[in-house]
Amino acid sequence: MSFAADQAIQDGEAKTVEDTTQTLSTPNEVDGARLASGPSSVGRYQIRGVLGAGAMGVVYRAHDPYLGRTVAIKLVRDARTSTSSQARLLREAQAMARLRHPNVVPIFDVGQIDGAVFVAMPILEGGTLKHWLCDGSRSFDAILDRFIAAGRGLAAAHAAGLVHRDFKPDNVLLGSDGEIHVADFGLARLANDDLVSNASADPLAPGTLTETGAVLGTPPYMAPEQLHNEPIDARADQFSFCVALWEGIYGTRPFPDPPSDADRPLRARFDAIAAGPLPPRHDHAPRIARLLVRGLAVDP
Repeated sequence: MSFAADQAIQDGEAKTVEDTTQTLSTPNEVDGARLASGPSSVGRYQIRGVLGAGAMGVVYRAHDPYLGRTVAIKLVRDARTSTSSQARLLREAQAMARLRHPNVVPIFDVGQIDGAVFVAMPILEGGTLKHWLCDGSRSFDAILDRFIAAGRGLAAAHAAGLVHRDFKPDNVLLGSDGEIHVADFGLARLANDDLVSNASADPLAPGTLTETGAVLGTPPYMAPEQLHNEPIDARADQFSFCVALWEGIYGTRPFPDPPSDADRPLRARFDAIAAGPLPPRHDHAPRIARLLVRGLAVDP
């Protein structure tokens, strides 16, 4: 058990592969020191600035001299530096690049360089869905319209055999005209290519959750089977989608966060899901609430 993974559990969070999506829509350089110490180019792309950084990757503003456009370059390194892990990252990036849908961030290019996988994509200027939700009062219809668009993007990914694994409002980007794009498939796996399957053990036993790579995602949005480290499919994304939509409509997530001093925060999250969602703050859109309660069931 690594110290970093153990500390992540003590803090009530699971380590994600990366958490850089929200910075893709922030075109300002955020870390001059990181830029100075980073690459001057990635493949043909000329680095112009740092847009953001996460646990396993950096997102750069870059210039594509071939096509004369500015792009975002996500450079991802797998902590497990084996050839097989690099091949898996590249395979996932290629699967993402094949996905074409107006509600999914398009991938311009993928490749490998110096033991890392890079992904080239557009820079979207409209911010994240999370920021949009927090920026003033939003009507129910406007919220629903944007989540329906995001749901269409997820459905397209599922039809292509991809599971997002980390759907949340931070990972939905808005274009300059408000168009919706699901982003950051950095935790995605091909649906039948799970990294870890440990169904014979108690997945929530001490030690199991803290093995590097065993739990991937953002805990408040994770489906119970994901917390259990069981093989997951599109229904796990649907659970995360329902958490996010509940939060968008009612202003709070459906399940309470575990106490800050909880010995086993992921177990506490699972128990909260098993107890069912908290009553909505207001009786708004009861037909939608009934659908969300179904999507938030502990049984996939």
